Amino acid sequence: MNKFTWVTLWLLALAGLQGSLAFANAEPQQTSAVQPPRLQSLAELEEQAKTSRPLEINGWKSLFGGKVLFIRTPELPMLDLHVSFPAGSTQDGAHPGLAAATFSLLNEGVPGKDLSAILETFDSLGAKLGMSIDPDRASFSLRTLAATEKRDPALLLFTQILGEPLLTDESLSSVKKELTHILKTQQQDPSSQITHAMNELLMPGNPYAQPIYGTEKSVAALSREQIQAFHRQAYTASNVLITLVGDLTLEQAQAMSLQVFNALPAGSEMAGAMPISRRQGDTKSRHIEHPLSQTHIQLGQTGVTRQHPDYLALTVAHMIFGGQNPSSRLMKELREKRGLTYAVQLQSTFWKGGSAAVISLKTSPQFSEGAVKLVQSMYRDYLLTGPTQQELDDTLRQLRISTALNSASNAQILSRLVDINQNDLPLDLNFSVEQAQGLTVAQIKGALNKHFDADQWSVVTVGPNVEQRPLPLPASEVPQSMCRAETGFVAS
Repeated sequence: MNKFTWVTLWLLALAGLQGSLAFANAEPQQTSAVQPPRLQSLAELEEQAKTSRPLEINGWKSLFGGKVLFIRTPELPMLDLHVSFPAGSTQDGAHPGLAAATFSLLNEGVPGKDLSAILETFDSLGAKLGMSIDPDRASFSLRTLAATEKRDPALLLFTQILGEPLLTDESLSSVKKELTHILKTQQQDPSSQITHAMNELLMPGNPYAQPIYGTEKSVAALSREQIQAFHRQAYTASNVLITLVGDLTLEQAQAMSLQVFNALPAGSEMAGAMPISRRQGDTKSRHIEHPLSQTHIQLGQTGVTRQHPDYLALTVAHMIFGGQNPSSRLMKELREKRGLTYAVQLQSTFWKGGSAAVISLKTSPQFSEGAVKLVQSMYRDYLLTGPTQQELDDTLRQLRISTALNSASNAQILSRLVDINQNDLPLDLNFSVEQAQGLTVAQIKGALNKHFDADQWSVVTVGPNVEQRPLPLPASEVPQSMCRAETGFVAS
């Protein structure tokens, strides 16, 4: 037993002793009238509003056109730098996989260092490099200590990766093998299969429907000259977005951003993404045969952009219907009442050109068709009635609480600030949540019916083709005579 355990036991014993003495000294006739004590600290917490940290956003632009947002957080001697470019897969054009191959090559080598040396240098400085790519953007992050002797060499290597990659034929050959392996793996992965199939149904012919890593054939055909040209075009000071959070003064943050700008060619702005048009007419479905114990199901519709006036109303509406919490309508009906699935969620993915709202779940193969019809029926009812006032109040309270909690760490603050930077939102971390507090049930219902249709869900399933069975009845409708255990069975 460690010292913390002994201290805990001693405190509990002392509390019990004090309680016994208080009981013994109390007047007998008052004992029955004494109410259970309530901790004053808990009462105070209920009365206090959940507030976020006071965080000031500083913003500026370079002469080249690139934008910077910065928040100073001096509590810890560290900083987080995020840099992104409009160099995602939607910029591939006639060469699928071009953006992903270029992105993957950047940390393969810089003057004087190969991949191993790059990783060893970051490790020796206590720094961490992060990289990610999506249809819109290629993103790079650096987490490092704020001390000059650690920060400066880490930043220098980081800017070399962005502005001076070697992009050698040898590295390209290695990256091609990696991308081909990823593509082969995705062809067997149910989650990748269903996501790609849904994108093709929702956005046929649009660059957003193409695989981020291209195809095996297109990747094999890429040349070093194509990679170099794409890097010169996309990774420029005019296209870059820089986001900084950490223990820096404003002057230091400005100097860091200038170092990033100076490491990049001036360039010109990339072309915008193709808008995602809403498909009208008959919906399409697709089934992918796969020997799984559970069928993967997705129902999808295209939605609005992040900047659309109805974005907040639709976000709140879909949180109520299928958010990541046990109280959402989908979780209550499909999991709690019927036991059809462990988790079900309605999640919207936003891109520059639009968005997709997708309901995802897994269930037993014999219930897959019934589960799809149940979800469609529930959404049809939701469009007719909208949320209840209680559902709206609970969700708005949840948003307020989560906003305060989501500013506890630099990583959380950085994520929210990146969203503001990439989507040209007002320079206020709490703007969206504060705006949402004024929403009404009528506004939410109106936005839902304006942008979504109960009969426009595209459906993709991945799993075995088996005979279908009726769905289990909701728990509230199960006859009282039904029992899960045999008569006479008693747990021992």
